[in-house]
Amino acid sequence: MDKTSRRSLGVLAAGAATTMAGPRRPARAQGGGTIKLGFTAALTGPFNEFGEGIRRGAELAVTEANRQGGVLGRQVELAEVLDDQLVPDRAVQNMRRILDNRNIVGLMCPSGSGPTLAIVDMVAADGRPIINPQAQTPSIVYPNGADKPPRPNVFSVSISNTVEAEKLAIVLAGFGRVGIVHESTGYGVTGAELVKQEILAKRRDARVTVESYNQRAQDMTAQLVRVQRAGAEAMLVIGLGADFAVIRRNMSRLNINLALFGTVGAVTVPYLEGAGDLVVGTKAASYIVLGRRPMPPATQKFVDLYRAKYGTDRWYGPDAANPLISLANTVACGYDCIGLMTDAIRRAGGTDKAAVIRALDATTNYAGASVASISFTPQQHTALRAEDLGMYEMLKRDDRVVLELKE
Repeated sequence: MDKTSRRSLGVLAAGAATTMAGPRRPARAQGGGTIKLGFTAALTGPFNEFGEGIRRGAELAVTEANRQGGVLGRQVELAEVLDDQLVPDRAVQNMRRILDNRNIVGLMCPSGSGPTLAIVDMVAADGRPIINPQAQTPSIVYPNGADKPPRPNVFSVSISNTVEAEKLAIVLAGFGRVGIVHESTGYGVTGAELVKQEILAKRRDARVTVESYNQRAQDMTAQLVRVQRAGAEAMLVIGLGADFAVIRRNMSRLNINLALFGTVGAVTVPYLEGAGDLVVGTKAASYIVLGRRPMPPATQKFVDLYRAKYGTDRWYGPDAANPLISLANTVACGYDCIGLMTDAIRRAGGTDKAAVIRALDATTNYAGASVASISFTPQQHTALRAEDLGMYEMLKRDDRVVLELKE
């Protein structure tokens, strides 16, 4: 999901020191009003756990920045926060409105691969810096492949399909027969292909059965029966939490019992709410920092800030000592996006987009809430590596479902 570092007092959201290769430009107070940032996300609708989560994280980061005096003597403002309900066409309309506001100097990607893929080309053409909190499709950052240069202004703290597949395959390759059930979106298709490739690279004799479904389908019986007939010993679900809940209930009805894994997008609040105690035993890869004890200082600070404002809500979970994965892959990622952006603006000495992008490219050992140490270069625009992920298991403890870091 480990490497921790401290940030100096002038840096906002993660609360520890970021260094930049080469000489620093001195911070100076500036006029010009607030530093305006903007994004579109699924704030309402059936998948709002993602968009609302990253909005909460972004707001926490802005509040913390302004509490510390702002950036370069200016307050930070979320000037445009629009709702797309995870619908790509709405995300495009919203992003056009945001880009029309020339006072907005930094952007955050939408929640989800579909909306992000829909807007990324227009943002790349615009040239303002944008950081991805959540979308997992690798082509968002690397449109021509991971061995080719990234989009110059697109950065990411998300768990990419590539890294997640690498981590999951380490465990799944321990089974001779594996089923993969995935949503029929870019996120699902790409994720399934990558996991299958990784499993077969580690175990050539493995048999992998792949089945797809449409988002919000209410019955997955046919797909599950085919996985069962193939003799699968383990199954991975690549999709969103509400759909995973349907799959888990269908498995129970069909009396299908096998080792069950979910991607980070699947093991979310709607999965717990929709499947209840049936979730116990489910495993997933997620940001390792949330399960470490003690947590890295920047992660602990973020957790404390969130709990002070929202308590043990549906994003945090009922156990104050063990936050849910959803706190990391939604809220913490939104928090880190804003923290990284404002840190780069501070180091750039202003909001000129080219200068901010150069500063992002020189980010070294930024202490994040979701990843203990974040570094970017002109060739590396993703924060996460396989070692930044841990394998979690859902367990029942004191009549509550909790997540425990297993490996």
